[in-house]
Amino acid sequence: MHDDDLSFPNALIEAVLRDTGAGWAGLPIRPVPSTGTDNHLFRIGDCHVLRLPRRASAVPLLVKELDWLPRLQGLPLAVPRLRLRTEIDVGWPCPFGLWDWIEGNIASSSALADPVAAARALAEFLRVLQSLPSQRAPMAGESNHQRGVALTDISERTQAAIGAVADEVDVRRAHSLWERALCERYASPGVWLHGDLKADNLIAREGVLVGVIDWGLSAVGDPAVDYAAAWSWVDPAARAAFRDACALSESDWLRAKAWALYGAVIALSYYRGGRNEALCRQSRRTLSRLRLLS
Repeated sequence: MHDDDLSFPNALIEAVLRDTGAGWAGLPIRPVPSTGTDNHLFRIGDCHVLRLPRRASAVPLLVKELDWLPRLQGLPLAVPRLRLRTEIDVGWPCPFGLWDWIEGNIASSSALADPVAAARALAEFLRVLQSLPSQRAPMAGESNHQRGVALTDISERTQAAIGAVADEVDVRRAHSLWERALCERYASPGVWLHGDLKADNLIAREGVLVGVIDWGLSAVGDPAVDYAAAWSWVDPAARAAFRDACALSESDWLRAKAWALYGAVIALSYYRGGRNEALCRQSRRTLSRLRLLS
């Protein structure tokens, strides 16, 4: 997926788990398919998952998860619980975490029995997440690939990405949406945000939304980046219910649209051409829902 991807053979993982002396040795190790771009996932036995960075630049994101996710427990939806934190030698000490596995399926539309109930559940989850204390927490910016910063801070990059996918996107409409959103400002104090709410990072079980995983892009900033789920994940028929449950203003809604546009064109411009076709399909679906595909 990236030119500098790291590789972790099963034998290396087995040796590290054995060295912990914590009873993990001998459990089956199975790679977990994922469209994620920052971490390798390995199922350890039936009850745990190992997260290892795909490349050196992803290490700070994983360290942030290891530092902060244990403090974000007790939310309305399940989040991974850390069981082991250690390092693996890849020529330098590479940190990793072993977490409880949240049983279920990727929360695609086909995995949800009631899209409106799922949208409202996500809205309630965001309400509680945003209420959590954020003193000394990482701020949106370099710590989370800019998710939740002021839109003006990412405008040049966004407009370049729109141009890079001009063969697929209605450039005029995309630039118009972006320019209108730039006029809006988030003037309130920053709040906790997840930063990457797409189906792959949401877990459904028996038709119900039950969990939220992959917190590498979490930080404190503008929550509109999470409201972008209205186009990247929420079923179109449930979008109004999601907005109502989140009590979003016109400014919130427009900034959320802009974040949905940003996430889609950034991913599509970089990963198309065989690097991550599943993520590109998700990006095109988001752009379609925004009515920005040409």
